[in-house]
Amino acid sequence: MDERRPRRISRMVRYGTATGLTLVVAVTVAFLVSVGTRSTIALIVTTIGLLAISLLIGNLGWRPRTNGPYLDVATVIGRQSVDVARLTATRWERSRGGAIWIRLHDDITDVSIQIPVPHQVRPAITQALSDAITRGVQVPQRITNLFNLPPVPGAPRNGGSNLAVLAGVLVGVLVFGVVFGLIASS
Repeated sequence: MDERRPRRISRMVRYGTATGLTLVVAVTVAFLVSVGTRSTIALIVTTIGLLAISLLIGNLGWRPRTNGPYLDVATVIGRQSVDVARLTATRWERSRGGAIWIRLHDDITDVSIQIPVPHQVRPAITQALSDAITRGVQVPQRITNLFNLPPVPGAPRNGGSNLAVLAGVLVGVLVFGVVFGLIASS
């Protein structure tokens, strides 16, 4: 077990960085379109920006491992940790490719890990979810089913998240930059 200090970048820092990146990409695309470079360069900048933004706000984690009360995962911005002893919310998500992810939130940050989780960390996650249920956290039905936990009365099927709203706002700003560039170049 690795007992290094966990790295925890808050949701607000990640979302603020994603917003800044969105504005930079939108202004860059608007500039490229206004100077007449409408083709491949603007498309590449937009694609890279959208990919980076989605990975940044998604905080998708790979190679999970336990570190005391923390679950550490490798993400695009380095190793991130969530305090599984202090879970405040969970969410079940399915990607377009069909992969299943669970998002674990504590009071500072959140991470998403893909199902099935490695057998080394599964007991820690199962115990953390069980403890969260005991504390009154509404763990979604799909997650309790995945970890063979008793269902929580009144719990949602998937869990709530404002990630889709945030992603929509960020993409909207990016599209606004492209439209502004097209109008300015006319």
